[in-house]
Amino acid sequence: MVEPPLIRGIGLGKVYGNLVALDDADLSVRAGEVRALIGSNGAGKSTLIKILTGAVMPTAGSVEMAGEPVRLGSPPEMIRRGVACIYQHSNLAPAMPVLDNIFLGRQPTLGFGFVDRKRQRREARELMQRFAIDLDLDATVAALPTVKQKEVEILKALALDAKVILMDEPTGWLAAADVRKLHASIRALKARGVGIVYISHMLDEIFAVCDTMTVMRDGHVIAEVDVADMDRPRLVALMVGDDLAKSSAGASLAKRIPRGNGIVRLRCRGLGKRGLFRDISFDVNAGEIFCITGLIGSKRTELIRSLFGADRFDSGSVEFDGKPAVFRNPSQAIGASIGFVPEDRHRDGLMLGLSVAENLVMSALGRYRRFGLLDRRKMADASRRSVSSLDIQPPDGDKQVRLLSGGNQQKVLIGKWLSLSPRLIILDEPTVGVDVGAKAEIYAMLRAERDRGAAVLVVSSDIEEVMTIADRVAIMVAGKLTAVHDADKVTRAEIIRDIGESAA
Repeated sequence: MVEPPLIRGIGLGKVYGNLVALDDADLSVRAGEVRALIGSNGAGKSTLIKILTGAVMPTAGSVEMAGEPVRLGSPPEMIRRGVACIYQHSNLAPAMPVLDNIFLGRQPTLGFGFVDRKRQRREARELMQRFAIDLDLDATVAALPTVKQKEVEILKALALDAKVILMDEPTGWLAAADVRKLHASIRALKARGVGIVYISHMLDEIFAVCDTMTVMRDGHVIAEVDVADMDRPRLVALMVGDDLAKSSAGASLAKRIPRGNGIVRLRCRGLGKRGLFRDISFDVNAGEIFCITGLIGSKRTELIRSLFGADRFDSGSVEFDGKPAVFRNPSQAIGASIGFVPEDRHRDGLMLGLSVAENLVMSALGRYRRFGLLDRRKMADASRRSVSSLDIQPPDGDKQVRLLSGGNQQKVLIGKWLSLSPRLIILDEPTVGVDVGAKAEIYAMLRAERDRGAAVLVVSSDIEEVMTIADRVAIMVAGKLTAVHDADKVTRAEIIRDIGESAA
């Protein structure tokens, strides 16, 4: 007799007013199965997951666990039934120790309400041993690297006796080596019979760690297949449609322009900052996309922050358009027509409580002053043009940015700096947490800026991204720039070799 799925959503639908967010969607996960849930932003993945966790009451459909119907719209009911969710952004108490986070809100107690610390520690150690997870239970969560924080969240779910774990973009901020560690933990969970739903925009991860996949588009499930029976081009076409898939594939074949138009826009010589990076020298020309790649932790971000004036370097020199330039703060860099797209759009890039229109004009407010006051009509006209040219969805400049999908938030962030018509735009991991469709659109934006004559400096740890958009590629290892290649004369394998990372 075949065992029923651990969890099964049947004909699930959700309507918000006139918006159909989810329509007749099915999803099931069996014991020991890692099922990918894939789709572009807005495909319906989040709505489906929220229904399975009980956070959202569906308009239609039902959910079963082990063949039995469950009460919908109740997070406590789903937790009691063994459903846990690990989100992209940590859901832990950072100032508390690992042990307290694992049992937060449901600590085993002795008489008179005292916490049974010995039992807590014993149960935590048993879980770590069973699932091959190694953690210091007394360490403060904030002191742990990101991959270890993910392991704390896994232990927290297992302490709830989770039978199904939903993982929403769990590797968005992890280095490649840490991704492999997390995947090893997932395989240990699978071997113990835990069912996993794995949401990720990183297609390489899907093929590396998942057994099956459910593909969504426009609120519908359009395919359910074994990973072994799917290839990357077909998957991209299913996710975004044939036209955008061809555009995305074609981006990697576009003409490369090493050294751009030959005019050096940014010249760095011997840059150093004690304990972070040293002896950094390179040029970025107008009309080229210059990518710096390397492992997370190679101090790429620290380097570009110093170029933008957010931090200071200790030694070396910088020239911008042939003149010495030392920006003491970001305002001076912006005044020189330099834009900066940070890695964390929520923390450093956007004003999430403000509207799309307000965010889009923020970096160029000086253009809209009239007699000391802001010309609101001129700002509205400019933001409408940006919303249209960037294809921001929904095309509503009055909508708060926090309500947009990740891909559309990123387009707003990049558009905020494009409105400056920058001579140099610096981007740190410009497509983290962004689906393949939005990636193709962002790549097109960067190529358009390059073709306009801007210098584009990109930091990315995504080698596929680098090979798709770069005109030249620089390798950074442990705070030192070790090589610079013309992108049309270097292979992916050579870049991996230079970084010092095995291809595995």
